[in-house]
Amino acid sequence: MINKDQILSTLASKQFGKNILAFDTIDSTNTFAKTLTKTAAPQGTVIIADQQTEGRGRQQRNWVSENGMNLLFSVILYPEFDLKKISLLPFAGSLAVADAIESVTELSPTCKWPNDVLINNKKVCGMLLETSSGNSGIERIILGIGLNVNQEEFSDDLRHKATSLKNECGLDVDRIRLLQKILEELENRYEQLSRFPAGQLLNDWRMKALLFGKKITVLESEFSFTATAIDVADDGSLIIQTDDGHKRNIFAGDVSLAYT
Repeated sequence: MINKDQILSTLASKQFGKNILAFDTIDSTNTFAKTLTKTAAPQGTVIIADQQTEGRGRQQRNWVSENGMNLLFSVILYPEFDLKKISLLPFAGSLAVADAIESVTELSPTCKWPNDVLINNKKVCGMLLETSSGNSGIERIILGIGLNVNQEEFSDDLRHKATSLKNECGLDVDRIRLLQKILEELENRYEQLSRFPAGQLLNDWRMKALLFGKKITVLESEFSFTATAIDVADDGSLIIQTDDGHKRNIFAGDVSLAYT
């Protein structure tokens, strides 16, 4: 089991991860996070588990993870900045994970719109952002992160799409050290988004993104089509150019390189 005391012993963040709820098994860290009061779960609270029985990803997909091999956790946030910046939290999350992976393993991860992290064009990390609102608007955000760390085997339908840090670097990766680094980087990116213009974060994200200028397949609802990825807008939407030459923005859906 992930050891809470080991995490806290050398964690260098100011808030993120200073309150940790750790479990052997849980249905979903995001689901549990929704049950907590603000008193029980202040800013930066982390819920982490070695195994999830009902883990979820985007588009209501299941997130399957081998017990005790990976990082499955949620971070609770109470953002006080503009709603437009809140939509960029997935970019902050993917950047934080990518930076932490690079620091701990020396691998070279890339970011895929809107919030995946890839290594050698295979998915190593996904995120699920959920919000709760009150009379004053969005009051709480739960950022769920699933990162394949030391898992070596994947199902037939995933092995060509997913990978793990161990599969890519050939070594066991210290989950405690990696989690600490993610929380530290996430706090840095959160502060960057809070204090500075959103364009600064997006420029950093662009440096780690591979899609721009390339032909992609876009899946919106039940429809798919090919287009060229042009850029990401200030609101986090993906700017594409369709095959008939028209530019438009994608706000939700999935994209992949057209040859994959």
